[in-house]
Amino acid sequence: MLSKALLRLGASAARHPWRVIAAWLIAATLAVLAAIALGGRTADSMTAPGLDSRRAAELIERAGTGQEGMTAQVVVTPLDGGATFFDDDGARTALTRLQTEVKRLPHVLGTSDPAGALDAGGDTAVRGGLVSADGRIAVVRVQYPDQSRLSAADLDALVGLGDRLRAELPLRIEMGGNLFYAFSDPDGGVSELIGLLAAAAILFLAFGSLVAAALPIGMAVFGLTVGVATMTVLAGVTEVPTFAPVLGSMVGLGVGIDYALFVLARHREYLACGLDPQAAAGRAVATAGRPVVFAGGTVVVSILGLAVANVPFMTVGGVAVSIVVLTMVLASVTLLPAFLGAAGPRLARPAGSAGHFGPGGRAASADGGTRRRAPPPSSGGGAGSGTSAGTRCRTRSAPRRCC
Repeated sequence: MLSKALLRLGASAARHPWRVIAAWLIAATLAVLAAIALGGRTADSMTAPGLDSRRAAELIERAGTGQEGMTAQVVVTPLDGGATFFDDDGARTALTRLQTEVKRLPHVLGTSDPAGALDAGGDTAVRGGLVSADGRIAVVRVQYPDQSRLSAADLDALVGLGDRLRAELPLRIEMGGNLFYAFSDPDGGVSELIGLLAAAAILFLAFGSLVAAALPIGMAVFGLTVGVATMTVLAGVTEVPTFAPVLGSMVGLGVGIDYALFVLARHREYLACGLDPQAAAGRAVATAGRPVVFAGGTVVVSILGLAVANVPFMTVGGVAVSIVVLTMVLASVTLLPAFLGAAGPRLARPAGSAGHFGPGGRAASADGGTRRRAPPPSSGGGAGSGTSAGTRCRTRSAPRRCC
């Protein structure tokens, strides 16, 4: 049943390639527009019911200490390599001003006071963990409320203040903390681009054809666009962890190119047997598409197994990555055969590698033997159409199933 359904689906996509490609273009466009209009930002709550750390956070919240929210750290050191906060009045004055400026930022509940600790004595500041033992480094801890009351504008305000004070104060200023993890956009795209270029080079060397190498890459890019955009829409409904888009891109590119190779390799075999491109694409999806569907289903079930851990952010991350994998499976059995149908006979192996047909319908093999041309497929549909499953292209060395 699955083979028959895949045969009809692949053959239909190959016969009407531009309709299928246009449908995927529309789907990708709608997904991107939905992500722009309805999508949300990824966030890391990192809450796990039952863990000691979670119970401690709940105790702090109930106590009303004001320390249950987001935090940021501002680390400073004098630009003068010989100065310390213990003996340099200019550095200490600059540190005092920095603390004052940070406290004035919107939604800041308070900061630590390394300048005040230094006034009480260098030993006091060191014991409090606010100044390093050599007096070169001071840390200003910034306390914010809960993440639900904050936005990326708060991070931008802190970063903007740091940029301004770097030009005005004799201090080197660096920043970090979970405020950055919650609202900063990860630097993405470079690693995926490198992976795509490496995959394209390997595929070209393997297939010896730019068209054959480009099809798996194009299918993976289409599927990844739809999958990641859908993940962004999901982030507008629920909290999606920040690792999900990166993990989804890695897994999506891997399985997408891998699944495309299954179908493409089988398609080229059928072309070498004499089938026309549309019939070859349908037969390739019917045969190689089955392991693609089963492999994709296995990956999805495995990733959804994260729900067993009962950690909410891990469960949502697994669902988000599963969406990308399902999109790649769908693209492998619909978009890829459309590409194969549009490419036509250009994907056929060169005569030197696939053999060439001589007089009488016999083909010279690489070792000098001959094999018979596979008879053309019949006009009937279904899994039994075309040459029968038992038809073999025989060579002098060993029989080889090709249809």
